Amino acid sequence: MVFSIPKMAFRAGIVVVLLMLIAPSVSAAVDPDTIPRSTAPDHADRPEAILLEKTHIAYVACDQDTRMNGIIRYIEIISNGTGAYRLRQIRDDYLVTASTIPLMQTSAEIGKARDSLGASAREFSDETQAQMLLFNGSATRMQACIRSMANASAVRNADSPDGALWLKSESSRLVLFNRESTDRKRIIADLGKQGANTTLIRNISLQIDAQRPNIQGALMNKSSEALQSTNVVIKDLNREFRSTVADTRAALAIAMKRDAIMAMK
Repeated sequence: MVFSIPKMAFRAGIVVVLLMLIAPSVSAAVDPDTIPRSTAPDHADRPEAILLEKTHIAYVACDQDTRMNGIIRYIEIISNGTGAYRLRQIRDDYLVTASTIPLMQTSAEIGKARDSLGASAREFSDETQAQMLLFNGSATRMQACIRSMANASAVRNADSPDGALWLKSESSRLVLFNRESTDRKRIIADLGKQGANTTLIRNISLQIDAQRPNIQGALMNKSSEALQSTNVVIKDLNREFRSTVADTRAALAIAMKRDAIMAMK
């Protein structure tokens, strides 16, 4: 079932929602040339400056995580599970970058990662708009999904040491890795219940799980370089996993339609 709303109202609503996905820039209230600045080359790399920057990024990223999950959930509903594949990939890339930032120690490195987050957020917004138009989605109902996800996240994070700012911790990359591992197991189990052959999907998942020691080692050594190197391997495997899952689901859908047609004869 799809929802229909007036075109102008739809466009106005979706613009509001999608703009919320991109962190707003802050305009300077005074001439920046009048602000005293240190001439020291490592001024931006002061520990207190780095901590402040990391905390701000963690706050924005955690908020984005909640919004992205709500949007993905809504797109899954209106597309019967077929429209969220690309959105999940973008969200995965976003969170991998965000969860790696706590290990970074220079402003330049963090700035590069922040630019990557911004690019992913814009890509997510574009893909969301495309799927909303394709499936005639409702901006109001999508906002309701986002609010529901925010409430669920608040309950889930209530007992966390960092509360909603789970991406602030240096261990957040491992937290994300474990969360994704659990998600993959659920997906594999669901496909198995539907009669799909999950051998290939399971093998890819095991290859991803095998990267856990590399993540743990990078965290123990506080090496963002080692962590980013491992991220590249995991990113490729994640894409292979989701692509294979999408193909398997498509094959199941075709088989179900074929069986339905045969049953009518």
